[in-house]
Amino acid sequence: MVTGDEVTEGQSIGRVIDPADGGEHKVTATATGQILYGMNGLTVAPGAELAAIAVPHD
Repeated sequence: MVTGDEVTEGQSIGRVIDPADGGEHKVTATATGQILYGMNGLTVAPGAELAAIAVPHD
């Protein structure tokens, strides 16, 4: 996923791979909306925000 993409709640938007055991953890969208930014990097702390999704206002 890249900035500007539309996503649906529950949609897979990325993954985190644990270098210690090779385990892969799926990251899903927490809301339906447009991706404002996403994190790409070598390290991720537990509980870190990995993406921001703009949700349309009713």
